[in-house]
Amino acid sequence: MANSAVFKKLFFILTLVFTVFVFVPVSFAEDEIPKAQSENQKYAQIYDNLPEPDFSYIFNLDPYQTQDYTTYMYAPYPLFRTGIRFVFKNTVIQPGYYLLTPRERDGKWYVLFKTNGKVQHIIPVYKKELVDPMFYKMYVPERKLTLWQSICKKSSDTVGKIFKKTQRMPAPKSYIDVNELGSDYWQIVLYYGESKYCMIFMR
Repeated sequence: MANSAVFKKLFFILTLVFTVFVFVPVSFAEDEIPKAQSENQKYAQIYDNLPEPDFSYIFNLDPYQTQDYTTYMYAPYPLFRTGIRFVFKNTVIQPGYYLLTPRERDGKWYVLFKTNGKVQHIIPVYKKELVDPMFYKMYVPERKLTLWQSICKKSSDTVGKIFKKTQRMPAPKSYIDVNELGSDYWQIVLYYGESKYCMIFMR
């Protein structure tokens, strides 16, 4: 009788353990599937509702580029190197090197993808937010100046103190992040100065 009671108790424990390991993960998986589908639907809606740019630049030249180069000490646009294609509707960004530049037009924000000083692609921004004040300090190390750059900076600062109109400003801090959105989309986030600009692409 004692052996029978022990056997029943052992059988009950093994059945309970089997149930936990087999059915509970299935339950979690079933919960994850609708969540993933919901996320994909959200990104699909953002992508579908985002209109393609209805404008272009004369001779593919950014009209504010010259002003930027004369305002800042060095090129103010971050360099983006991609080894994969990014697709936004009828725009295909091929692998290569691009200078990214945020620009506002008619109350909407866009990011210009430039090569050799010319605008190759104009991508709409679906979300623009402020950058956390500590972001650059945490993720972007301070740029170390060469000896020549350091001499130029000191000279510029000295001249700027005397003739303030001639002093050029440091370029805005920047950072580029690429990540997956669900299973069907890519996101490129351009951190530029105090703002970040989010773009969405089909995978």
